[in-house]
Amino acid sequence: MIQARQGDQAALTELYRLYEHKAYNVALRMLGNPWDAADVTQEAFIKAFGALDQFRGEARFSTWLHRIVVNAVRDHLRKRQMDPMEDEELDRVASMNSPAAGGRLVGGRDTALDPVTDGLSEPLLAALQALDERFRLAVVLCDLLGFDYAEAANILEVREGTIKSRIFRARAELASRLRGAGYEPSTRPPRTEEERLGTAADATTSYEQPPE
Repeated sequence: MIQARQGDQAALTELYRLYEHKAYNVALRMLGNPWDAADVTQEAFIKAFGALDQFRGEARFSTWLHRIVVNAVRDHLRKRQMDPMEDEELDRVASMNSPAAGGRLVGGRDTALDPVTDGLSEPLLAALQALDERFRLAVVLCDLLGFDYAEAANILEVREGTIKSRIFRARAELASRLRGAGYEPSTRPPRTEEERLGTAADATTSYEQPPE
């Protein structure tokens, strides 16, 4: 960390390598498309690296960094609300360049090869995106990315009880939406991110898409 604060390129590159994937996951699952997620992740790292002298070690570095990522996501969501047409155009381009259509490079990522970009089916992704921002953040951090309640609370700067309450309400809403989309509970332990989202909807079971 000392070397990174001094601007050592190798140290900064190592920090980026260690934390970029999880930071990108936060942005992707909050924003819903890889283009926005890549931009926001890059912005967050630029801001974090420019503010390393402000990191005092009072929290884990990952907590401090993901707080910056979350704030960048929130800023982007506010901008999206102000200019919805831009977001609609991004969605159109994203559908044209989806993995099924061959994919392309996005922010240095090959969407045809990156399982993060197509890890959820459309109904599951739609259920997640439909959640209130506060509830979606709690589910993304804890149920999809594996942060414990205490660290998620530190990232979001709320009480741990607030995180638990948000996750409880988010799971109930997800369960309702998933059942409405025709998903049925499975007793098989969750193995994929899609199944973990089902687990978020029901704390003891996962959901699998019904046969067509």
